[in-house]
Amino acid sequence: MRSEKGFVIFSWALYDLANQFFALNVVSLYFPRWLMIEKGAPEILYSITFGLSMFLVAVRAPLLGALSDEKGRRRYFLVLFTLISVLFTMGLGLSSGIFLGLVCFAIANFGCQEAIVFYNALMVEVAPKGRIGLVSGMGRMFGYTGAILALYLTKPVMYRMGYQAAFLVTGILFFIFSLPCLIFVKETRHGRTGVPAGPGKKKDLLRVFREIIETLLRKDKFTDLKAFLRASFFVLCAINTMLIFMAIYAGKVFGLDEGKIIDLIAFSTLFAIVGSIISGFISDIIGLKKAMLGVFSLWGICVLAGGLLYAPFHWLVGALVGISLGGTWVVFRALVIRLVPEESVGEAFGLFNLVGYLAGITGPLIWGLILMGLSRYGEQGYRVSFLSLLVFIVIGIILLLRLKDTAACGK
Repeated sequence: MRSEKGFVIFSWALYDLANQFFALNVVSLYFPRWLMIEKGAPEILYSITFGLSMFLVAVRAPLLGALSDEKGRRRYFLVLFTLISVLFTMGLGLSSGIFLGLVCFAIANFGCQEAIVFYNALMVEVAPKGRIGLVSGMGRMFGYTGAILALYLTKPVMYRMGYQAAFLVTGILFFIFSLPCLIFVKETRHGRTGVPAGPGKKKDLLRVFREIIETLLRKDKFTDLKAFLRASFFVLCAINTMLIFMAIYAGKVFGLDEGKIIDLIAFSTLFAIVGSIISGFISDIIGLKKAMLGVFSLWGICVLAGGLLYAPFHWLVGALVGISLGGTWVVFRALVIRLVPEESVGEAFGLFNLVGYLAGITGPLIWGLILMGLSRYGEQGYRVSFLSLLVFIVIGIILLLRLKDTAACGK
């Protein structure tokens, strides 16, 4: 029985590995370089497309998250949106024009981000009580292992056949590594209605939408969660911006070519694996709020280092970013689960992802606008734009300090 539970946890964690093929190869590395370097498009075009994609997710995710709680259909939505992302990622490999490429990217990103809502919510099915931080950390460890695999499995394909071939391989590998989770992670809870049901009809969506609005407006519901989400929004503005523009920034500021950028990201990912493991243990020991404050503060150090240091200190920046990133999602996921009743975890992750998606729109757009105004200053313009992200992190830390020290935030 214990070995069977371990296999289910392993299958669940493999999905973190699988979606890193898309998150790293497409969102952070090859698609922005294909768009801005090969096709010569401005950064703001990528910011707008990414923002529109995230806006669509932001509109849908809370509705579907709450509906999955109601109907007990988290696994159904995970499979659906994973397949959408895989198909349109592969579609990028067939897109030679900028417009079609942007459309395929927007839909593929939409599918991937929606799927993550239900993948996170399924953690309650696999994590033993009292080990949420550890299981979340295991998932992120697999995720960053997937990032290294994504880099070095697709690197020779990209060099020999170009960016579009890399997109095609990314879609195939995303699908292959996601299969264990899609097949073997079952849903034992049948939703609040007590029986499984199909996807919601129009009246279900309208009712769920009203419930979400009520949740957001009521001061006595999910009070701690909403306080945490306010702090998270600002820090996620900075994190999302760094992640989607890191390859471009490394080239413009530190003067790295394609191969050196890949090596830097792989180096950073090794530290992300360490960060994900350590943060899982630490958060179970010192409490989730303190662990989150530590992660937020470390991101502030990352921004200062990235904005002020020069090569070869980009290796130090990469290590700091890796540790910070490794701890971020481990503690985020565990804290969201602790702050709400178990039967509402899908709705909670829908709201959490709504905040993340809004941050994914806000941060990159502000970055793009600042960069437009400072473009004539070249490298220094990039550095000033990067340092401006520190404002978001400071605000996030101040708001997190106001979160009450409840039992959920403790050990």
